[in-house]
Amino acid sequence: MLRLNLWNDAETSQYTVDLYDHAPVNLNYQFTDVSEINKTAGSYSQTFRVPATKSNTDFFGAIFDPNIYTANTGLINGNYDIKRKIRAELLYKSIPLMRGYVQVKAVYVQKKDFADIELVFFGETVDMAKSIGDKMLSDLKTLTIDHDLNHTSVTTSWAGVSAAPFDGTIRYGIMDKGRNWKTIAGDNNTPSSPVFNINDGLWNGDLTPYIQAKWLFAQILDEAGYTYESSFIDGTDFEDVYIPGFNGSLIPVSKDTDPEGELAAAGMAADITVSSSPTPVVLPLLDTVTGGFDYGNNWDNTNYMYEAPFICVPTFTLNRSSTSHISGLEYVIFKVYYLEAGQMVGLKIFTFFGTGQDVFQYPLFTGDKIYVTAEKAVNAPGGTWEVFSSEVGGDGTWLRTDDVTQPLSDSEIGMDQNFPVIKQIDFLSTLQKMFNLVFVPDKRKPNHLIIEPFKDYTETGTTKDWTNKIDFTKDVVIKPTSDIQAKQYDWSYDKGQDFINVFVQDSVGRTYGRHRVTDPANDFASGEKKIETKFAPYLISLIPGSNFQAHRCIDKDGNGVKKPKPRIAFWNGLVSEFGTWYLRDDSGDEEPYTTFPFFSNYNDVAPTIGDEDLNFGYEPAFVHMEAHPLNTLFYKYWTNYVNELYSNEARFFTGYFNLTRADIQDFEFSDKIYIKDSFYRILKISNFDATQGGSVQVELLKVLSDIADCAFIPSFVNSVGQIRFTGGDPIEFGNKNCCERYGYIWRPRLGRCYPVGQEIQPT
Repeated sequence: MLRLNLWNDAETSQYTVDLYDHAPVNLNYQFTDVSEINKTAGSYSQTFRVPATKSNTDFFGAIFDPNIYTANTGLINGNYDIKRKIRAELLYKSIPLMRGYVQVKAVYVQKKDFADIELVFFGETVDMAKSIGDKMLSDLKTLTIDHDLNHTSVTTSWAGVSAAPFDGTIRYGIMDKGRNWKTIAGDNNTPSSPVFNINDGLWNGDLTPYIQAKWLFAQILDEAGYTYESSFIDGTDFEDVYIPGFNGSLIPVSKDTDPEGELAAAGMAADITVSSSPTPVVLPLLDTVTGGFDYGNNWDNTNYMYEAPFICVPTFTLNRSSTSHISGLEYVIFKVYYLEAGQMVGLKIFTFFGTGQDVFQYPLFTGDKIYVTAEKAVNAPGGTWEVFSSEVGGDGTWLRTDDVTQPLSDSEIGMDQNFPVIKQIDFLSTLQKMFNLVFVPDKRKPNHLIIEPFKDYTETGTTKDWTNKIDFTKDVVIKPTSDIQAKQYDWSYDKGQDFINVFVQDSVGRTYGRHRVTDPANDFASGEKKIETKFAPYLISLIPGSNFQAHRCIDKDGNGVKKPKPRIAFWNGLVSEFGTWYLRDDSGDEEPYTTFPFFSNYNDVAPTIGDEDLNFGYEPAFVHMEAHPLNTLFYKYWTNYVNELYSNEARFFTGYFNLTRADIQDFEFSDKIYIKDSFYRILKISNFDATQGGSVQVELLKVLSDIADCAFIPSFVNSVGQIRFTGGDPIEFGNKNCCERYGYIWRPRLGRCYPVGQEIQPT
């Protein structure tokens, strides 16, 4: 006996709906729409009717009366809101056939006094788009991973063995977000000189918090009301995958400070006369003049000083106006003094001559001050020399704080304010596309998902022999897959805005890391298909003039990318290959480190053939390596799937099978279905009559998991730099086809395969 159970709006009570005894309820189960690679399509029923009995109208309300507004006042003793999903379960006796929800499609009134309610049943599928909506990654609750930015947090994060979030959830790494680091020989005091010199140590805020992709993945599902199980997500392959917490801010965004509220501007109310050194005049700059302001009460109108509210790098504009130059002589000199702990730091002086405007930066500790002086130059002729007054923004003399960075240390970091700009659903779908993930609802547990890479999931199923279930009274159709093949498939990241990605895009007309599959031998293939993520490629290159590798998210002018797209990288650990670098402690003192917290698109700092690459295709690197890895995203997660569609042995099998309700309840899309001499996997079961059972159409695809991707597979690089292959003799030299298939170079005169040389280092 078929039974339909529905839940009330709060899903606290369950009710059994009256059904017609023999009316068919035809169910459809489908896993993959093979015309769209790895696009999951949900199970559903054809429409069916239930009578408007008293029991049913108690549940649905008087929806057969068009004059009654179906307000959302509950399901019993009220009227159900027809815009809402109704949680449902369809069973035959005690055998569950489908879980999910029903939708009211229509009401049919017959002979005035009788009515039917038309329903459609949708199986529980991954309805993430509706569950999550338009929520951004920044809408996630991050209290468990918010933390203080200080020296201890940064260094503790590297080990990943402390209390959350420094249990591996958050690790601090180094990427150039606009510092534009480079080596300048003999100059260690300019803003662009390297942080790898004892005079130029990094501040804590110069590092970037990277968030474990696993944490973001699990948090999105949890807040959407899902639970999951996954050997992949919770396994070793994914635990070292991270997302940079970077959305355009040079320094991690603090949740307890507002740099916009720390700005100030001051001008002079009257002209002043200046004299010669050593008695310079402190300019009486006041925030009370027209155009002046002091949002954070940082300007001292008594001593004419700006005081830093926290450790930061303010940007100042000094507009200066004084007695004009005569005969090229410098008559009035302006100086900006920096005071640390009340003491003037002698070498921290900017000198300006005459009239004009200067923009400058300087890192300040909490309480550090700056002020401006003016004095007559020693070569100035006799007479009176003046500094002219002005309102802020005028032609005279004024000082303005244009920008205050986020705190460089000693602040509380709100991770939600540092997430890249991306919708949660796009984040999940990008991971699905990268790792070819399937999201399979658990038949036995509502809102519980089984999530694995396609290949891993299909290996978990059981083998079922359906040979004797074939209904030979109807046609059995076996056909090749050539009709559904596109002429060209592309797997690609989104375009990156940093200068190296732009360099590649402009040079070769494509995104770095793209993989393309073409089938010129198929005369019937047509069109193009694209699997494109919302992430940009994470490329590493050398900081110019050094051995240090980093991701440089800067444009061609050395400025940080203002609206960076999300990126993804492997945590390579603390590496010792690059040399010594310096990090400031909480007091600002530089400390040397011989190991470097490193993230890259490879899973090892010195990758070779057996390692992994987070690009889809094989690419030359911008750093030296033995050979680029074989295990790209495409090779590791997509190859078998695509081979099953493109192989000459690929076949669809469509036939009718006499399936019982127990067969329907028991099957999983991961099962291998044995038919005669071959194994298949189920793509679709169409119109199974849950009321009567019987013959049902099933579409299957032949399993070809053991098909060779190429006759020879790259294995290692020998002592003379040649790539050796497996496939026959363990030290085979391979052939041209297999060498070039995996992105290496075939030397025909030698008959050997070699790694690709690295590209020219962009600067």
